[in-house]
Amino acid sequence: MWVAPLCVVGAALSLFVLAASIAQRHKLPALALAAAAPFGLPWLAGPVPLVRGVLALVFFVTMIRVIDLVRLREPWSAGRRIAHTLSFIDTRLLRREPPRIDLGGLAAGLAWGGLALIAIVAVRNLAPPCAAVPRLLRLAGGVVFAYAAIDAGYAMVRAGYRAAGFVTPPLHVWPLASLSIGELWGMRWARPVGHWLRTTCFVPLARRGHPVLGALLGFFASGFGHAYPVLVALGPAMGAMMLGYFVVQGFAVIAEPRLGVATWPRAARRVWTVVIMVATSPLFVEPALRVVLEDGSFQCPTSAAGE
Repeated sequence: MWVAPLCVVGAALSLFVLAASIAQRHKLPALALAAAAPFGLPWLAGPVPLVRGVLALVFFVTMIRVIDLVRLREPWSAGRRIAHTLSFIDTRLLRREPPRIDLGGLAAGLAWGGLALIAIVAVRNLAPPCAAVPRLLRLAGGVVFAYAAIDAGYAMVRAGYRAAGFVTPPLHVWPLASLSIGELWGMRWARPVGHWLRTTCFVPLARRGHPVLGALLGFFASGFGHAYPVLVALGPAMGAMMLGYFVVQGFAVIAEPRLGVATWPRAARRVWTVVIMVATSPLFVEPALRVVLEDGSFQCPTSAAGE
């Protein structure tokens, strides 16, 4: 069962190390080698959708690190470039401190992981996709699972870096305090990812006088990075749903200045943010649940749908 995934991981590691080694002098070949890993290898990782999806996500993030190397002008050594490529967190955002065991991070990771496990078990047993139960139950369980799983993973990653002598940037900054969709994505949610999208997608176009196009490019890049692993795991229907979530979010952010959201009363701004996020959340939650639960069927059977 694990032979194919392990072979895929080994092949991807070789491609990424080679790409990092030549990125300073041979940019296009480095990009080609890095792209071959996420766009070719996960499809060969065996029959388990979750394994294919996770590998596609990890390889996609690693490809982004090679894109960093191609864009950077710093004279990094080959070892430094390889370390950056294989780091889950952008190494430019890390801060050195004496190594220590982050007991708080480990405890947080276990707590969030336990909550994610409870949520996914509840969804699987109480709210399968075609069950005659309120959709709200499945959605609520999916939202809890997605948030808790993300925080659990990052807490464990943070603890690992801390043990190696590095401090990682915070993942979120009180997302529930957001008063707009733009504030949520631009300032509070997934800060390391937002930093990369801002510097790579938004800023270059904004400097040329195209901030709207830069924002849309950022959301499309983020959407593709989430949708592609779903595509590899489950196919185009679920992948398109995931991509649609980020496209809608991007247009909501662009619409906010035109609607004058910043001038609304705080209560109205908070209601706007909550309503948009809740209304669009099924586009994200449903594909994520089906990848984890390995349920790729998009349509319910006629008999079950009619119950």
